[in-house]
Amino acid sequence: MRRRRFLLTSGATLAGGALAGCTGSEPKNGGNGDDSTTNETGGSGTSNETTTSGGGGGKTTIDGFQLVSTDVPKQVTMGQQFSLSLTLKNVGDEPKAFQSSVQVDGNSPGSQQTGQMRTDKIDPGKTTKWSTTLTYPYVAKVNYRIEKLDETFTIDIAGEKLSFGEAFRSPTEVAMTIQDITLTDHYRYEPSGGGSENVEASDGRQWAFVTVKAENKFRMKQTLPKGEQIHLIVGGDKVSMADIAKEDGKYQVNRFGDRTVASGESLTGWLAYEISADTSVDDLTVEWKGSDGNGSWWARWSQ
Repeated sequence: MRRRRFLLTSGATLAGGALAGCTGSEPKNGGNGDDSTTNETGGSGTSNETTTSGGGGGKTTIDGFQLVSTDVPKQVTMGQQFSLSLTLKNVGDEPKAFQSSVQVDGNSPGSQQTGQMRTDKIDPGKTTKWSTTLTYPYVAKVNYRIEKLDETFTIDIAGEKLSFGEAFRSPTEVAMTIQDITLTDHYRYEPSGGGSENVEASDGRQWAFVTVKAENKFRMKQTLPKGEQIHLIVGGDKVSMADIAKEDGKYQVNRFGDRTVASGESLTGWLAYEISADTSVDDLTVEWKGSDGNGSWWARWSQ
């Protein structure tokens, strides 16, 4: 069964919560989340959007802990590591450790998990910073709820933005690369009767030929994406593939065609789109959207 990384944790134990269809890989507990009772240590991991610090509101838990501040990203890219950090204060009168269940709830099927967070003992009046490093493999809005603190942190998990020539690796282990875009007002093709024909674009129009490579990185054979899952975006509008006579070198888009390849094999070819003649490559974005039984993803390429 295919295994996917669901959560990578450091300093938290997140257990259970099998994904629908296939289970996620086991959480890894690296162990720098249990900080000193007197020193604040930095959080682990990075995020790729602005984080929010502060918060907590001075609320005190029943067992005498106060959330002093938080450092949580607002948005991260799917599959990339980010950190969630909390600064806690012991406002009680004896040394004790803070412990709470953590619920992780995404908006895709089978994305719920439950685990535990725990610090070392904190002296009365002292603070400690607890942090954990996480990943999430799908586009989603994910809620991380710290039960004892009655706090929920919502993180927007976005798809990946790339430049032409860069590869995006999906949760299903397909590596998709949009290699380049060529704009032209004509193309040549070979009709079945032989010879060669030249086709000119209509007035005010041109074709964009997008070169696509899809590679199976999974250890077993699987079916690669259809060309119709790949869209050209112009000014925020999606453009569907053009039905043109040229076939040589085309990415196989026939839904009944054989797109199943062995591990390590790939398909490369072009997809054609008809667009306005005054459009440049700088105006174009190529998007691939996909999904499986556990969630969905998107990747976008531009100049």
